[in-house]
Amino acid sequence: MRNENIAIQGSIASFHDQAAKKFFGNDINVIECGSFREVCDRLSNNLVDYGIIAIENKVAGTILLNYQLIEHYDLNIIGETYLPVELYLLAKDGTSLEDITEIISHPMALGQCQEFLSGLNDVKVSEYKDTAESAKLINHSDKNNVAVIAGNTVADQYNLQKLTANICDEKINFTRFYIMTKGNFNVVNPDKASVNLISQSEIGSLSEILLIFKKYRINLTKIQSVPIPNNTQQYIFHLDLEFTNRDELDQSLGEVKKLAQQMKILGIYKSANYNE
Repeated sequence: MRNENIAIQGSIASFHDQAAKKFFGNDINVIECGSFREVCDRLSNNLVDYGIIAIENKVAGTILLNYQLIEHYDLNIIGETYLPVELYLLAKDGTSLEDITEIISHPMALGQCQEFLSGLNDVKVSEYKDTAESAKLINHSDKNNVAVIAGNTVADQYNLQKLTANICDEKINFTRFYIMTKGNFNVVNPDKASVNLISQSEIGSLSEILLIFKKYRINLTKIQSVPIPNNTQQYIFHLDLEFTNRDELDQSLGEVKKLAQQMKILGIYKSANYNE
């Protein structure tokens, strides 16, 4: 995969940019997008080859909206990657921690540093669209009282200094990203699948579905309920499934489809892990 157009949420040096280069390599054309929706929209309209969106962080949790976007735009998950996350308070050269009266960053980054932020007095905390965009804003400003929470790569890219050590609530922290495309894509030797389903409304229907995966030795690594718009009675369940035998996966999904009110395969791909 060389010289592909990859849509990311955020700017160069952001965690999405790093995730794109980790998965595809450095020889790519990164297309900066202002939102997760824009990433999916560009992909859906064939303006880019692939898109990358964060789906969960170890500290801040799952980004529920992104499940809805994948479903709405009918995108295909073709891979995943994990990125270790360390976050620092960054500011312009010559600024001290005592000078800071406002901190800006992406809401997911802010959510991973609540312990640090709760210990500050008289400091305004503001959400912005991206860690790298926040750093760019500070870099181009003449204010020395505003800082950003972001990572090492952002500090280097925008010539900002660290005012703190790693301020994540948990020192072992990571974000998981989905790699997506539009249409069919053949992944060699897949071992993981992502599926959305709506179970029947009867008591125990979800339990029956989960027992099918047990029968076929499918490892359920994630189950996430997502509200259905304009429906207060049911939820979509997002399942991540690890398998060793593709035939067993196909058989299990065939049985699940008969029990579920609705089922959709979002992608069958190669798994990754935090240590890779």
